Amino acid sequence: MFRFSDYLRICRENRAITQTELVDELLALDDTFQALDVTTLSRWERGVSKPALGKQTLMIQYFSRHFGRVYPFLEEAEPITIEKSFCALGFSKLLGRHKMVMEFPTRLMDIQQFSIQFYAESVHKSNALRKNYLILRELYGATFSETLHQELAENPQNYFAICDYQGDYFGHFFALKLKPDTFNRLMDFSLSVDQIQLNDVCGPQELGCYYYFGFFSIGELVISLIWIHFYTLLIKEQNHIQQLGAMIVSKEGETIAKNMNTQVLHSRQVNGQTISNFQATPAQMLITENVVKMLFNPESCPENRT
Repeated sequence: MFRFSDYLRICRENRAITQTELVDELLALDDTFQALDVTTLSRWERGVSKPALGKQTLMIQYFSRHFGRVYPFLEEAEPITIEKSFCALGFSKLLGRHKMVMEFPTRLMDIQQFSIQFYAESVHKSNALRKNYLILRELYGATFSETLHQELAENPQNYFAICDYQGDYFGHFFALKLKPDTFNRLMDFSLSVDQIQLNDVCGPQELGCYYYFGFFSIGELVISLIWIHFYTLLIKEQNHIQQLGAMIVSKEGETIAKNMNTQVLHSRQVNGQTISNFQATPAQMLITENVVKMLFNPESCPENRT
């Protein structure tokens, strides 16, 4: 688990400013800090006390803008360290309910027995691939090519993570890493999903945009663990990610999109149904009070109170 006190001190020291200088900058940043003094900041850095969640988030936004990256210095940690810092049960509350998340009582299962693997490494790739294709068929109809779907899944630039529990398939999440032009055309409805081609996927180290392409989960804990895996990747690979987005066709999906701090870009009516495209930058999705709470406030996580 990351401690906010240590993170605050590391960011300030790398900013090469004194506690007095940071206090002055925070006072000028937002009225929330109007009562801040050096004594209080020193207590925060030593872990004697902790600022309110809103103040933590404002300070992380401040350092992220200064260093030009989301959660500066956090991205230098190993992926497993970042993943373990997230609160899985907190993530399940962020996600809410969705018809693609079953109600199997995964909270009663041993969280240590779950593992998240990339498509190429998973023994469940055929199950996940077939399940995702059926989801796409339901959303987009029979015109979407099954062959193209498999080729996209096999492309290592895309994100396809699969959850295993003691040798069984428990869920997956698939996102395409598309070239910005292709992503923008999907977002404004000038390109349909069934028109995507393999050459629309970004090459290695190219700047791209993640487009959510299907998910399924046996239970809420599973999808939480997968999303933690994905958020960790966003933190680690943020310099190569411009935007994230999804097409939403249900009220449940809309609630999840808003909880993740994405915003409606365009909407249209199709056969009496509202279809909306939601979009956000990595910073908009990652630097929120909900995410800060899950990363730096372990005392609020039920997993750490058992």
